[in-house]
Amino acid sequence: MSSSTNVVADYYCVSHIPAATVPSSRLSDILAKMRQGRQLTKYSLDFLAQQNLPSLYLLACGEITYEAYISGLDPASLSRHQAAKAALEAKEAELQALAAHYRVRKINHTSGSTGYEIERKLRRQREREADEAADKARKILQAEWKAQRERNCELAAAAYSTSAIIDGYTELTAWEIVRYFHLEHVLAAVTPPMSDLLKALFQGCELNERELAFLSQHAPAHLFQYAFGKLTIEGYLPVAKAVEAEALALKARNEAIEAARIAREKDPEYIAMMQTQALYKKYGISLTDESLRLRMTKLLQQIDAGNRLPNEELIWLNTAAKKHFTAELRNAYHRLEADFHADQYRRTQDPWSAINASGHYRKSDLPAVALELIDSVQLDRLKHPKVRSAMFTTRGGVMRDLERRSVAIEMGEKAHALMPKDYRPCTLLGAVHMELHHFEKGHEWYEKARERGAPAQGIDSELRSIFQQLDSGGREAMKTFLLSEDSIKYQWLKGGSKKQRGRMVDDSFFGKVTA
Repeated sequence: MSSSTNVVADYYCVSHIPAATVPSSRLSDILAKMRQGRQLTKYSLDFLAQQNLPSLYLLACGEITYEAYISGLDPASLSRHQAAKAALEAKEAELQALAAHYRVRKINHTSGSTGYEIERKLRRQREREADEAADKARKILQAEWKAQRERNCELAAAAYSTSAIIDGYTELTAWEIVRYFHLEHVLAAVTPPMSDLLKALFQGCELNERELAFLSQHAPAHLFQYAFGKLTIEGYLPVAKAVEAEALALKARNEAIEAARIAREKDPEYIAMMQTQALYKKYGISLTDESLRLRMTKLLQQIDAGNRLPNEELIWLNTAAKKHFTAELRNAYHRLEADFHADQYRRTQDPWSAINASGHYRKSDLPAVALELIDSVQLDRLKHPKVRSAMFTTRGGVMRDLERRSVAIEMGEKAHALMPKDYRPCTLLGAVHMELHHFEKGHEWYEKARERGAPAQGIDSELRSIFQQLDSGGREAMKTFLLSEDSIKYQWLKGGSKKQRGRMVDDSFFGKVTA
């Protein structure tokens, strides 16, 4: 092993790891720095921790000595190292022999099979010698570990016997034995089978292969090393104390964090803050203007408690806090209003309450509920044309929402026949015909609505909403038609329009419906 990389790998008994013997590899560079006594970066330490090399990691961190590192090496790993070392040495010797052979060949200008046969025999001999050396090293280590294992048992048995003859001596509990071995951080240590194995080690009983195999898989590495004979009790205790202290410190930190969390979550101010944050999230509000926060918080609490908003709060939402009047908040507002008017209808049988409730259900995207309520009203009881017209218009709007447009048209025409001077049936019919691509007829109905007093802004908003909901072909056709009718009134079509979500409900043209 003439190369420096191989020498360093041999020093740390990792010749069996390919990367350790490859020049300029990450692992070989780290090993070289360790051999030179240079301090490793956190990045390099993290790399070692990820390579399943716990003992090398502890050595790099300075938590164990080089002697403890060597004594704690796994037998199988050490055996692989010895074999790899021997193989590297054999390969290097082979290369040197081949180089010498070819030098002689070049000088003597000789050829033939004799030299090849000799070289083959030499190579086989070197391989046998390497295997024998590795096997011998393995047997020596195993013998040393077995001898140390026996000495560990003798010393433990002697200490136990000495304690047992003292007057008043009582057998240690499982927990006391755990504390002796500094394994308080290992939860399984106080219950069988590990507690039984710890008791056996404490009393100086040698473990069998099956028990040692269990410790190798389920116990901390240093405990297995002590039980196997790789560590003396003097070598075991410092490592165990250090590992235990680190584990207990981590546990204490985690418990402190958890205690702080519990205390924080019990704090009334914290609870109130989290509840407020949940409210804002529920209603999709991201408030940047702190001057609005107090009023907005009280408003959300009121809505969330199922209480209707006073009229002044609704005005505030539509003015100063307009950009925070989110779809979620609108939906909640309209649902409360709908339920209120529905209860009023059930209590009083006032058809205007049913009409108002249906309008709010539609704005809550609950047209099916609105339809059920409207259908519960007995039309034969309604004698006044105004209320019958309003009922037909409302039912027509619900049918429009449910995309039953032929029924919506029928309802609109009945409403218009009853109240020919009311613009509300006209806006319904205008909207439905526009959605059906009957642009000329839809435009006629909207013009009738204008003549009867429909707000121009409402009609404009309705047309914008319908335009955005059409497919590309429908939008192009609607645009062409409206611009041909009035390029000034519909100039918003020339440069496109802001996308409006949802549909302008027909009773938004009505204002609040009353008798």
